[in-house]
Amino acid sequence: MKDFSTLQVENDHDGVCWIKFNRPQKYNAVSFRMYDELYLALELADGDPQTKLIVFTGNGRYFTSGNDQNNITDPESMDRRNAFRKLVDILIEIKKPLIALVNGPAVGMGVTMLVHFDLVFASDTATFSTPFTNLGLCAEGTSSYMFPRIMGYSKAAEMLMFNRKFSAQELLDCGFVSRVFPHSLFEAKSKALIKEYAQLGSRALVEGKALIRYKEFRETLHRVNERESRVLDDLYTSPEAMEAVMKFFSRKSKL
Repeated sequence: MKDFSTLQVENDHDGVCWIKFNRPQKYNAVSFRMYDELYLALELADGDPQTKLIVFTGNGRYFTSGNDQNNITDPESMDRRNAFRKLVDILIEIKKPLIALVNGPAVGMGVTMLVHFDLVFASDTATFSTPFTNLGLCAEGTSSYMFPRIMGYSKAAEMLMFNRKFSAQELLDCGFVSRVFPHSLFEAKSKALIKEYAQLGSRALVEGKALIRYKEFRETLHRVNERESRVLDDLYTSPEAMEAVMKFFSRKSKL
């Protein structure tokens, strides 16, 4: 197993690869280094014949707080601003079932990435928010296409355009989340189901996913991902986005 510094990656005896966001002191914010480790962890898991399921969760109180805002000040920020686009392109093509255990708040890309998972389990204390327009930005990760199809146009607009924070129960009711468990039972209940799923035939799982996420559907998602990324590229340098970044670092300096 490769050494990871921002993730915990473990393969269990049931054929499950566990990928855990592991920057709890930073609310599991996704740095450029974590992106690189995510690319590698997913490549290794999807290519491992012993792996049946790939499961994501977070270490600590958060699932993930989204992109690390310190990425903005990284010298590589201009060259790496499509780091999430690359992750989404990888997620679209993962052949094995992806399951997310949302153990706490999910923010930004921590929400939009979930549309590429086959199951999403959530703690009843989890919340889901995409405050893009607060930052002068827009939808990402194919959320402009997938959110309306999953939760309906009105709720998608509330989340993507008007920054509404949703509870786990609300997203269960509209089909975005598969199951919600009480927080005290979340880990045990989720792991019991995953252990059960790991007993299913690996080829049947892969072929079943390929039928649901067929080639033409995946091609559409890649086009949407590229289109959203183009718009984001324009917005990153807009006065609104620059002002939002300055406000963020001003607030941070006063803490």
